[in-house]
Amino acid sequence: MFILNFNRLQITLTAILLLAAAMPSHAADARRAEAAQTMPVRVGGTGMGLALMRAVGDQIERTAPEIQVQILPSLGTAGGINALAAKAIDVAIATRPASPDETSGGIETAACLNTALIFATSRSESFDIKTIDLPALYREANPKFPDGRPLKVILRSRTGSEVPYLIKRFPALEEAFVAAYRRTGIPVGSTDQENAVLAQRTADSFAITTLLQVRAEKLNLTPLSLDGVMPAPQTIADGSYPMPLKVCLLVARDATPAVRRTATYIATPAGRRLVRAFGAEVAP
Repeated sequence: MFILNFNRLQITLTAILLLAAAMPSHAADARRAEAAQTMPVRVGGTGMGLALMRAVGDQIERTAPEIQVQILPSLGTAGGINALAAKAIDVAIATRPASPDETSGGIETAACLNTALIFATSRSESFDIKTIDLPALYREANPKFPDGRPLKVILRSRTGSEVPYLIKRFPALEEAFVAAYRRTGIPVGSTDQENAVLAQRTADSFAITTLLQVRAEKLNLTPLSLDGVMPAPQTIADGSYPMPLKVCLLVARDATPAVRRTATYIATPAGRRLVRAFGAEVAP
């Protein structure tokens, strides 16, 4: 009887040990299966669009958890497009659609939105800036706000898209920017995020940024009106705001369904509501 019970006990213990040994294997298999089903989508490019795409990723993952949207640090438009061409990322955020050469090389424009290039300040009060006065604000050594308070200019990097955009819109700014870059002590934001940090921590700042970034990142900056028109989705859409800016999402021609879903999400009803809340309108 003792031998029988001992054998039964031995069999039971063996079964328990075998089950315990099998459990980690099953868990590992489950993890491997889950990883195989996960579809990462790497997004990078101009910094002004990173917060928007992070919010897009959050919304997509609520209904499609297998899609994992990964946001890289700011690469700039050129850096994002180069990374896309090298297949280092899946979606590039750019301040323009794909060029003909890029299109022939296998890059497509998936969707675009229009936001506003704006002047903003760390002051809580909003002011109206006249475009005719812009050259003096950058050219003079001691510029002032309309109420007479000193104004601290924050410059953008010369390699960025903002300064060329402004010069094209207002040619008189070209010489004014040359003078501003020559002066010592003026901070320069090399990326959108660095520019935002400088603009927020500098008292009485006067910075170039976008309504999209200010709203999406909840920056402590006050947008300024230009020639009496406040930057807003409505004034961008009706053309009354004088500095509209296009932001596009580019993908490879052979992009996966998960990548295309991410890049075109802003054109869905939920995506359009999100874009509008962040100070932009989806382009037709």
